[in-house]
Amino acid sequence: MRQKPYDQYVIGEVFETYGRTITEADIVMFTCFAGLKLPLFINEDFCKKHTPFKTRIAPGFMTASIAAGMMEDILGPYTIAALTLDKFKFTKPVIAGNTIRSKITVENKKATSDGQRGVLTVRVNILNENDDLTLEFWGSFMSRKGEL
Repeated sequence: MRQKPYDQYVIGEVFETYGRTITEADIVMFTCFAGLKLPLFINEDFCKKHTPFKTRIAPGFMTASIAAGMMEDILGPYTIAALTLDKFKFTKPVIAGNTIRSKITVENKKATSDGQRGVLTVRVNILNENDDLTLEFWGSFMSRKGEL
Protein backbone atom coordinates (compact mmCIF):
# COMPACT_ATOMS: atom_id res chain seq x y z
CA MET A 1 0.00 0.00 0.00
CA ARG A 2 1.30 3.41 -0.92
CA GLN A 3 -1.18 5.28 1.25
CA LYS A 4 0.44 7.68 3.67
CA PRO A 5 -0.34 10.84 5.60
CA TYR A 6 0.02 14.34 4.18
CA ASP A 7 3.39 15.00 5.81
CA GLN A 8 5.04 12.02 4.09
CA TYR A 9 4.30 13.13 0.50
CA VAL A 10 7.07 14.84 -1.47
CA ILE A 11 6.51 17.39 -4.23
CA GLY A 12 7.45 15.74 -7.53
CA GLU A 13 6.71 12.24 -6.25
CA VAL A 14 5.02 10.06 -8.89
CA PHE A 15 2.74 7.08 -8.35
CA GLU A 16 1.39 4.64 -10.94
CA THR A 17 -1.80 2.70 -10.38
CA TYR A 18 -2.95 -0.70 -11.48
CA GLY A 19 -4.33 -1.11 -15.00
CA ARG A 20 -8.00 -1.69 -15.77
CA THR A 21 -9.44 -2.89 -19.06
CA ILE A 22 -12.53 -0.96 -20.13
CA THR A 23 -15.37 -3.25 -21.16
CA GLU A 24 -18.50 -2.85 -23.22
CA ALA A 25 -20.46 -3.39 -20.00
CA ASP A 26 -18.62 -0.48 -18.33
CA ILE A 27 -19.69 1.88 -21.09
CA VAL A 28 -23.29 0.63 -21.14
CA MET A 29 -23.65 0.83 -17.35
CA PHE A 30 -22.10 4.30 -17.10
CA THR A 31 -24.17 5.81 -19.91
CA CYS A 32 -27.36 4.31 -18.44
CA PHE A 33 -26.53 5.46 -14.92
CA ALA A 34 -25.60 8.98 -16.07
CA GLY A 35 -28.50 9.21 -18.52
CA LEU A 36 -26.17 9.88 -21.45
CA LYS A 37 -27.77 9.44 -24.85
CA LEU A 38 -25.27 10.91 -27.30
CA PRO A 39 -24.87 8.65 -30.33
CA LEU A 40 -21.11 8.90 -29.76
CA PHE A 41 -21.58 6.74 -26.66
CA ILE A 42 -24.52 4.48 -27.51
CA ASN A 43 -24.90 4.03 -31.29
CA GLU A 44 -22.29 1.86 -33.00
CA ASP A 45 -23.80 2.30 -36.48
CA PHE A 46 -23.82 6.10 -36.13
CA CYS A 47 -20.18 6.04 -35.00
CA LYS A 48 -19.08 3.86 -37.92
CA LYS A 49 -20.65 6.30 -40.38
CA HIS A 50 -20.16 9.69 -38.76
CA THR A 51 -17.17 9.76 -36.42
CA PRO A 52 -13.41 9.51 -36.90
CA PHE A 53 -13.31 6.81 -34.18
CA LYS A 54 -15.51 4.33 -36.14
CA THR A 55 -16.77 2.88 -32.84
CA ARG A 56 -18.46 4.07 -29.67
CA ILE A 57 -16.19 5.73 -27.13
CA ALA A 58 -16.29 5.83 -23.36
CA PRO A 59 -17.55 9.12 -21.92
CA GLY A 60 -14.65 11.23 -20.69
CA PHE A 61 -16.10 11.53 -17.23
CA MET A 62 -16.35 7.75 -17.06
CA THR A 63 -12.59 7.66 -17.58
CA ALA A 64 -12.19 10.35 -14.90
CA SER A 65 -14.42 8.38 -12.51
CA ILE A 66 -12.33 5.25 -12.96
CA ALA A 67 -9.19 7.31 -12.37
CA ALA A 68 -10.72 8.62 -9.14
CA GLY A 69 -11.14 5.03 -7.99
CA MET A 70 -7.53 4.32 -8.90
CA MET A 71 -6.40 7.29 -6.77
CA GLU A 72 -7.85 5.64 -3.67
CA ASP A 73 -4.91 3.22 -3.70
CA ILE A 74 -2.60 6.22 -3.49
CA LEU A 75 -4.43 8.71 -1.24
CA GLY A 76 -6.48 6.23 0.75
CA PRO A 77 -8.00 6.76 4.19
CA TYR A 78 -5.89 9.85 4.87
CA THR A 79 -8.09 11.80 2.46
CA ILE A 80 -10.68 13.94 4.23
CA ALA A 81 -12.25 15.59 1.18
CA ALA A 82 -11.77 16.40 -2.47
CA LEU A 83 -11.57 20.18 -2.77
CA THR A 84 -11.17 20.67 -6.52
CA LEU A 85 -11.06 18.60 -9.67
CA ASP A 86 -10.32 20.78 -12.66
CA LYS A 87 -8.53 21.51 -15.93
CA PHE A 88 -9.83 18.34 -17.57
CA LYS A 89 -8.15 17.81 -20.92
CA PHE A 90 -9.46 14.87 -22.94
CA THR A 91 -6.69 14.06 -25.42
CA LYS A 92 -7.55 10.64 -26.88
CA PRO A 93 -10.74 8.60 -26.73
CA VAL A 94 -10.99 5.46 -24.64
CA ILE A 95 -12.83 2.54 -26.22
CA ALA A 96 -13.89 -0.89 -25.02
CA GLY A 97 -10.79 -3.08 -24.89
CA ASN A 98 -8.40 -0.29 -23.87
CA THR A 99 -6.49 -0.84 -20.63
CA ILE A 100 -5.97 2.38 -18.71
CA ARG A 101 -3.88 3.28 -15.69
CA SER A 102 -3.22 6.51 -13.85
CA LYS A 103 0.03 8.30 -13.22
CA ILE A 104 -0.33 10.67 -10.26
CA THR A 105 2.23 13.41 -9.61
CA VAL A 106 2.31 15.43 -6.38
CA GLU A 107 2.53 19.03 -7.60
CA ASN A 108 2.01 21.05 -4.42
CA LYS A 109 1.52 20.78 -0.66
CA LYS A 110 0.13 23.38 1.68
CA ALA A 111 -0.51 22.95 5.40
CA THR A 112 -3.78 24.29 6.77
CA SER A 113 -3.66 27.25 9.15
CA ASP A 114 -4.43 25.04 12.17
CA GLY A 115 -1.53 22.72 11.30
CA GLN A 116 -3.68 19.60 11.67
CA ARG A 117 -4.17 18.87 7.98
CA GLY A 118 -2.76 19.71 4.58
CA VAL A 119 -3.86 20.14 1.01
CA LEU A 120 -2.23 17.96 -1.64
CA THR A 121 -2.47 19.08 -5.25
CA VAL A 122 -1.89 16.35 -7.81
CA ARG A 123 -1.79 16.05 -11.59
CA VAL A 124 -3.48 12.92 -12.87
CA ASN A 125 -2.52 11.49 -16.27
CA ILE A 126 -4.55 8.57 -17.56
CA LEU A 127 -2.62 6.45 -20.05
CA ASN A 128 -3.78 3.61 -22.27
CA GLU A 129 -1.96 0.36 -22.97
CA ASN A 130 0.24 2.14 -25.57
CA ASP A 131 1.22 4.86 -23.08
CA ASP A 132 -0.93 7.38 -24.99
CA LEU A 133 -2.30 10.14 -22.78
CA THR A 134 -6.09 9.91 -22.82
CA LEU A 135 -6.96 12.39 -20.07
CA GLU A 136 -5.19 14.85 -17.84
CA PHE A 137 -6.63 16.74 -14.87
CA TRP A 138 -5.67 18.27 -11.55
CA GLY A 139 -7.12 17.72 -8.11
CA SER A 140 -6.66 19.14 -4.63
CA PHE A 141 -7.40 16.99 -1.61
CA MET A 142 -7.59 17.72 2.11
CA SER A 143 -5.41 15.15 3.83
CA ARG A 144 -4.69 14.09 7.42
CA LYS A 145 -1.28 14.56 8.98
CA GLY A 146 0.26 11.77 11.04
CA GLU A 147 -0.47 8.08 11.13
CA LEU A 148 -4.04 6.83 11.61
